[in-house]
Amino acid sequence: MRAHHHETAVHTLNTVLLPAMKEVGDKFGAGELILPFVLQSAEVMKKAVAHLETYLEKVEGVTKGTVVIATVYGDVHDIGKNLVKTILANNGYTVIDLGKQVPAETIITKAVEVNATAIGLSALLVSTSKQMPLIVNELHRRGHHIPVLIGGAAINRRFGRRILQTEDGGFYQAGVFYCKDAFEGLETMDILINAEQLPALMEKNRQESELELGRVTPTVPETASRQRSSIVPAPIPPPAKLGFRIVRDMPLEMVLKHLNINELYRLSWGAKNTHGKEWTKLKQEFDSRLDKMARAALHEGWLKPQAVYGYFPCQSNGDDLIIYSPLPAGEGAGVRDELTRFTFPRQTFEDHLCLADYFAPVDSGVLDVVAFQVVTVGQEATARFDKFQAEGSYSEGYFTHGLAVQTAEATADYLHNYIRRELGIGENQGKRYSWGYPAIPELEDHRKVFDLLPVEKELGMSLSPACQLIPEQSTAAIILHHKDAKYFTVGESRVEQLLK
Repeated sequence: MRAHHHETAVHTLNTVLLPAMKEVGDKFGAGELILPFVLQSAEVMKKAVAHLETYLEKVEGVTKGTVVIATVYGDVHDIGKNLVKTILANNGYTVIDLGKQVPAETIITKAVEVNATAIGLSALLVSTSKQMPLIVNELHRRGHHIPVLIGGAAINRRFGRRILQTEDGGFYQAGVFYCKDAFEGLETMDILINAEQLPALMEKNRQESELELGRVTPTVPETASRQRSSIVPAPIPPPAKLGFRIVRDMPLEMVLKHLNINELYRLSWGAKNTHGKEWTKLKQEFDSRLDKMARAALHEGWLKPQAVYGYFPCQSNGDDLIIYSPLPAGEGAGVRDELTRFTFPRQTFEDHLCLADYFAPVDSGVLDVVAFQVVTVGQEATARFDKFQAEGSYSEGYFTHGLAVQTAEATADYLHNYIRRELGIGENQGKRYSWGYPAIPELEDHRKVFDLLPVEKELGMSLSPACQLIPEQSTAAIILHHKDAKYFTVGESRVEQLLK
């Protein structure tokens, strides 16, 4: 009887579940299914496999291979990686998930220790994707022969082809394989363990890389004449009270009115390629889901918008913005101490824009004013997301995560409008810039903001080793009041060149 159950279970797994999941993967790849629905399929799959496992005779040590996966150092995103883990594990691989923000050394050491069949790396941010070539170089330097699978929103196939070549000019022999999603990851693994198919894949990997590298002409950075842009500073009088303020409770109902619904549905909830009738139907589903989730958040209090913000006297000096103490140093003297300074990158083309140019320069003798804000929706949202992940409710976790991140954005927008009113400027005047974007790339500057505002003490927030905000559903920004402020790019980093 036992043997019969075992055969039925094997049959169900091989002829029903795995082909169904493959179909889900194909539909996702073709843009017919959005990510939350793929995650729902993965949940069902996981539950079904867990049930079948009671009938499958466990043969000790039987696995198709061991894959060590991680989200790279500096990156706190792991929704895509979690799906990869589920798909590989349900298809017979042993998966060792090292989590997010994992240093290169930890990944390499673990892969060598468990004699990994492959390493899987994920990155959501352009700035953190540079960890990938770093890991490939290190594996090459140490003579390891472990294929590397890479994926994530920040990178593309061409990036994968370029990083196969290491810094010493040689190619990483074991191969670097870009996988656009979890299903391509599974497909690649299945070829890597198949001795007959492997040579052709390796050859293709190498040829594509050589073709790609042949097309690349290394860009020589133009030596920018450090000229100033044409922006004319327009200082405004400082508000009555300089220094910081704490906003313990913001009305969630008011904050939710600032939600960017398009970004929530299309970016955070995965519907970016949905159009026509599909979109109309999906939008209705999302509308009722948002309504239900917002009501639950108001009732249960798992989204808690809160913030600290502050106004500081400032002046520009070249590419620097000097931040002064809100209090004059000596009574009557009017002299202020320098608290810190931010150095902003300058465009190497067009108008040579730099954020510092929007403020009154030192030699004008006039003090200008700048605002900083840090907002969060609290630790509760992270706890809720972790709980859903732990119990295998991936799609609920995904929707929760997306809403929390977008509510933090809405909180930032709500507070920014309030700051405009306090500064006495028009409701659309000025811009808010967050670190990590082209005009203001240095995440390390978060440390300076945390020194200016009592973020840790009042909001219970912290910074990761790579200076990302914790909890993730938070944002920090510098606010410029200048009427001509705009968003701009500065020039290409090496990573952006690799991504082209």
